[in-house]
Amino acid sequence: MPIPNRYNTGYNIGVGGAVVRDGRLLLVRRASRHGKGNWQLPGGYIEPDETIEQAVVREVLEETGVTAEVEGLLGVRNRYDPELGNGLYVVLLLRPVKGEPRPDGREVDHADYFMLEEIRSLDPLPPVNWEIAQRVLAPDRRLLTPTTVQNLAGAKFTLFVG
Repeated sequence: MPIPNRYNTGYNIGVGGAVVRDGRLLLVRRASRHGKGNWQLPGGYIEPDETIEQAVVREVLEETGVTAEVEGLLGVRNRYDPELGNGLYVVLLLRPVKGEPRPDGREVDHADYFMLEEIRSLDPLPPVNWEIAQRVLAPDRRLLTPTTVQNLAGAKFTLFVG
């Protein structure tokens, strides 16, 4: 049975990539869209034909030129706004594999790794990004790690567990 249409409207799913290298967090400054000028994690929306993991890796690469791989799930933000609908934002920890940060020049105009003390002084810095920075750069950060699981029909999917 197909999913009823009422479940496929009025919401969006976004991803944020918390890429950490040598105790520094990769942040971008938005150059377009809502939030222009904000310092935040690289990220964007999930396309209908990709997983959360694929989306965050793609968004980080597109916006910063950094190739990264998912290490685990850091957090989830949910919000409801009568004008925007229901939004889910999934934050994943990533390990950089190759590349140095460079802004794409369209969506972001600056991309770099920052230490926590430097992040505190970035302006404007949305509160959700400050919370993420504090937690991801803490020595005792908590993480749900990805595990591949098969369902009864044999299809594989990723389950994030602690």
